[in-house]
Amino acid sequence: MADDIFPPYRPPDWYPLQRALSMVFGAAAVDATASFWFIGYENGPVDVGELRLYEHSGTRRRIALDRTGGAYQWHDEARAYVRVDDEMALIQALV
Repeated sequence: MADDIFPPYRPPDWYPLQRALSMVFGAAAVDATASFWFIGYENGPVDVGELRLYEHSGTRRRIALDRTGGAYQWHDEARAYVRVDDEMALIQALV
């Protein structure tokens, strides 16, 4: 019965965050991964698939990334995640 309430455990996927930090800020920025928590998986746009959600431990701001590190943001009007600028999304999460 508990399986109906809780999804099966899936390990955190840090690759998208590491890739996004490296692509935007350089390879040394991958160390910033340690300041994030992995929140879980969320359904993304149909053509993208599953998103990974991370939360910065200091700012408490979240970032949603696809499997390749592309950033997405939830839009209430569209009631969906939409693609946003990678650099701006990371800066918003970090500051």
